[in-house]
Formats: sequence, structure tokens, C-alpha cells
Amino acid sequence: MRTSSPPRTQLSRLRQVTLSATVSAALALLLSACGGGGVGDNSGTDLGKAAGSSTAAAALSPSETTQVQAEGAALNTEELNDALAEAKSLSADTALVAGQVAPLAAYQSGQVAQKAAAVQLPVYRFFNTRTRTHFYTSNVSERDSVKANLAFMNYEGLAFFAASEPSPGLKPVFRLLNTRFGTHFYTISERERETIQEQLPDTQLEGVAYYASPVAGTGFKPLYRFFSPRAGSYFGYHFYSASDTERQHLRDTASSTYIYEGVGYYVLTGDCALVNSTTQQATPNACFLANNAAEVSVTLPLSADLAVGDTLKVSGLGAGGWRISQNANQRVQTTLPGALPFVWTARESIRTWDSVASSADGNKLVAVSGTASGQIYTSSNAGADWTASSGPTGNWTSVASSADGNQLVAVSGTASGQIYTSSDAGANWTASSGPTGAWRSVASSADGNKLIAAAYNGQIYTSSDAGLTWTDRGLGAQWYSVASSADGNKLVALVWGGEIFTSSNAGVTWADRGNTHNWSSVASSADGNKLVAVDIGYGASSPGQIHTSSDAGANWTASGPTGFWSSVASSADGNRLVAAGYNGQIYTSSDSGANWTARENNRSWYSVASSADGNKLVAVANGDQIYTAQTSTAPGVSGFLHGEAGSVIELRYLGNGVFELVNASGTVGVGQLPP
Repeated sequence: MRTSSPPRTQLSRLRQVTLSATVSAALALLLSACGGGGVGDNSGTDLGKAAGSSTAAAALSPSETTQVQAEGAALNTEELNDALAEAKSLSADTALVAGQVAPLAAYQSGQVAQKAAAVQLPVYRFFNTRTRTHFYTSNVSERDSVKANLAFMNYEGLAFFAASEPSPGLKPVFRLLNTRFGTHFYTISERERETIQEQLPDTQLEGVAYYASPVAGTGFKPLYRFFSPRAGSYFGYHFYSASDTERQHLRDTASSTYIYEGVGYYVLTGDCALVNSTTQQATPNACFLANNAAEVSVTLPLSADLAVGDTLKVSGLGAGGWRISQNANQRVQTTLPGALPFVWTARESIRTWDSVASSADGNKLVAVSGTASGQIYTSSNAGADWTASSGPTGNWTSVASSADGNQLVAVSGTASGQIYTSSDAGANWTASSGPTGAWRSVASSADGNKLIAAAYNGQIYTSSDAGLTWTDRGLGAQWYSVASSADGNKLVALVWGGEIFTSSNAGVTWADRGNTHNWSSVASSADGNKLVAVDIGYGASSPGQIHTSSDAGANWTASGPTGFWSSVASSADGNRLVAAGYNGQIYTSSDSGANWTARENNRSWYSVASSADGNKLVAVANGDQIYTAQTSTAPGVSGFLHGEAGSVIELRYLGNGVFELVNASGTVGVGQLPP
């Protein structure tokens, strides 16, 4: 065991604390001698001196000695702050070097923790019943020797995880022993270590205990420091814990005894299991580190074993990377390269669905039924599950959503139908005290404050206060569909058997754009410049068309397939479009309507909606079900995801065998086994 302090230039050559049987026995004697009888007991003085202790610390008074220890916390905090500043200053593409601070992005992405996990080891904790202090070791032989030979050292088990050797972004944690009192001290700060050794000669460096991070990040958790001064004693002691519960308990119940010094450093969470083989069966909410020169195949848990919201994380440590293998009837919704375009899934029950709307992220959805006793239904998990509102019922014709999915508006198509709004994602609804009518369509700004509602054989009304008050815009017509830009200023309205009207001032004035058709639906990009509208045509001999505009409705171009179009939706950028036809198919376009591809089967499609990125779609069919779609892996055992070394993926279970991609970094893609 090292008993002298090496110069700072030799720190890189400090060995990690490892103990042979002979040294373990010596440590046992030392701990036994120094721990006998409690603080101040000199029964073990001779043994202590034989181990190399001195009485030089007596040159300082008790208060001076504890002051030196207490001031060390400021040095530790200073060094952590310096490391964070250095991490922030490094560009994200800076090479990762063992023992050196990494770019902040590498900590935040989990890359530092992933590399450290390859050399992860547990750190164990003992309680010394004589000195009333704790002892930590990462050495299994040392742990077993202390357990076997020192009865006064109560083993408390695993304390936390650290790294066994240098790794990018990590620093050594030094272990020091006070040879006079038999207490140990641990610090990641070189400056604190040097100060303690210089001013408290009884404290001797034993070596590097393990490696930890000076910077917070994904895969790490803080290790907290407390200091107990021990009034009247020559030496206080530190207590360390990686438990938030334990930290709070001490602060609540023993703040006068234990002074909280903040974070000492950051240790590994230990959440991820190292996989050295080439196959691994996953369990719900598991995390794996694929560590093999060949590809590691991680098979998803069976759907029957999963609950909605369960997750799976996989990181590639070894050169072979990883593969996520699926079970029968499972698939992963993703937009990664190689994904199949828009795989549709039937949701909810067969009802007389009339309209559907989506939040920007596509997770919060709202759909309405168009019967006299029709209800409003909402989903918070991209359509996997639906809940009927306990609020109003009615012959609903249209519904709209804010970008966050919390502000909703729904209208009824009866002769004296009302406008209803919700500010809590559909949990509760309030009837507007404003106008009534045979409402046909409603639209919302991104924040949900600016609304537009249009009545068939009625007027257009706008609201700028989330539906509390409404203004009649004085335009009477057979209004059939309206749409809004994200800011609510650019509006477009269609007349059944009539023209297109646009407004650039939130409905104060309107421009007649002509172009007479049996218009059925219109949608807008976020900026209001790219528009798409559909008409149902004039019978089989003159089917409806899809019309697009790139100048806020001033000019229109008809293109794409013809049909009995009932609904259309747009991504925020206006590039990804979807059109649905009554007794027809659903078509999508990824180039603002220049080209279209048929997707889902013929159904009585009534309404379709899109997420802001155009990757999540939802559609309702009258007398049928709700259908959701997203690009995904091939269903069943043939579909899989794969990632190269250094790549990371996180999946979340949505239900019905469907997962969604939450996060991915590195080189990740979609694959499919040959038939």
C-alpha cells in the first residue's frame, strides 16, 4: 500500500488500490488498531506507528484541522466547475481520450457513460462501528478480507458503480487513509488531495480507488458529500452517498451533525447490463451494452410481457454493433433509412367517425363521432388507446387541435350547434357563449388562441382568445372547410360548389381566389404559404382533383390522382401531404403534391390528420375504425433495427405489438430478412 505522496507529475502512474493477501492482512491490522475503542483511544498506537503514522497533525489545533478538511470541499467544487467549463468549450467532434475531459455533448448523449460501462465495477460500503465512519472499496478481495477478519466492520452491500480503469471523460478518485484515526477519505480533486496531504501529514495516499466523472451526464448520477466536524476532535470525517433518499434524510434529520458539501463527483448508474455474447433476450425496461466483435442480437420482450410505456435501451460498445430482433406481430415505428412507408393499424371501435385532429408530435389525437349522441374521443399515445370524453355529445362535424394537443375545439353540425373548447387535452369541455349554427369546419393556430369556425349556409367567425369571444366576419356562404397558419393570421376557406377565399390578417378581410369546385377539404403549412385542397368532383364522369398552392392561395395547380376526395392534411413545411377519398384510398406525397403514392385500402374515409413532420398520420372512416400510420420496420420476425459500434437506441412500447423510436444516435438503420 503506497504510504508517501508522489509529485503531481506522477499522478498518471498512481496504481489503483489493489491488495494482495499479505497487504490485506496488514490493512486488517491497521483498521483494527486504529478503530479500537473509538476516537482518541490510543490502544493501537504502537501498531499505528508501525504502519507509518505520525503525530505531526497535532501541530494544528482541532478547529484548524477540521477547517482544513472543510475547506477541501470548495477545492473539489472548483475542480468540478473547471471540468464543466472545459467540457462546454470542446466541440462535439473532439476525440474522446481516456483520462481527459470530454465534450459536453458526449456526456449528455451518454457516450461517456457507455464507454465507461465497459469497465464498470461495483463499489461496496462498510460501516465501522468503532469510528462510526464508512469505508468504501471496489476490490473484491479487499471486501472479502474485511468481511472475514474485521467483525466491527458491518458490510452494507453495493453502494454504487464506478469504472475500474481510465476511460474517456473520467478522472481518478483518490483514496486516502488517516493513519491516526483509521478513517478514509475519497476525492476526485487533485488540489484537494494535495492540500490534505500537505497540511495533514497523518493522511496518506493509498492510490486510485476507482474512476468517476467530474461532469454530469446521461448514465451518471451524483455522489454527494457530507462532513462531520466532530467538535473538539483533531479529525472530522466525510460521508458519501449516491442515494437521493439518503442525502435528503441526512439533510432533514442530521444537518447539525453532517454538513452538506454538495456533489463530490458523478458515478455510473449501473442501469445497463454488459452483453458479451451474441444473443440477448430483453426484459421490459432493460438497458444493454452490446460488447462483442460480432453483432449482438437483442430480442424484444414478448408483447404479453409488456405494458404501455415500457422501454428498451441498447448501446454498441463492441465492434460488431447490435441488432433489435422482433417477435411475431411486432414492429417499430421509425423514420430511419430503410423503414417501410406508412404501415396502418386499426384502432378503437367501429363508429360513425366524422373528423380527427393531431398535435404537432402526433401523440395527442382527438376524434369525433357524427351521430346525434356522438362523443369526443382522445388519445395520448399516438392512437394506441382512446378515451371517450364524459363531456358533451352531439352530431360533431369537425375538431381541431393546438400544436401541444392541449387546446382543442369541436363543433356540431346541427341547426343550432354550439362551439366547444377544451384546455386540458379533452378532459373537460366548455360550451362557447358565442354564435350557434350548422358548423361544418373549424381550425386552430398553433397556440390554440386564434380559432376560425365556418357554418354551412352561415357565416365565418374568428376568435383570438381561445374561443371565449367570437367575431362575425360577415361572409355568408355554404362554407365547407377552413384551415389556418401556425400564427393564425393566414386563413383559407372553401365554399361548397364555390370559390376559395384567403385572408392574411386573421380574417379581418378576405380575397376571393375563384377556382370554383365542390370543395371538401383544405390544409395549410405552418407559414400559410403552401396550401392543399381537394374537391369531390361532379360524379364519375368528372372526379375530384387535388389542388396545391405555393403562394398562400393566390394561384392553384391541379395534379395527382382523381377521386371522390373527402379530406387532406399537411406537414408543417408543406412538403408531406396526405389525401383521403370517400370509398377510395389514402394517398401521400413527399414533394408538395408533385407526385402521389397510394397507401391504404379503399374505405369510407372521412377525415385525415398529420403530425408536424408528416411522419405520423391518423385517419377515420365512417362506419369503420380509426387508423394510425407511421413508417416502421417490417412487421414480425422479418423486421429489425441495427446499429454500428458506438450507436445508441431507445424504444418505447405503445401497445398492440407496436414500439416507437424515442432516441437514436450514431449509425442506425432498418433491415428486413429475406422471405
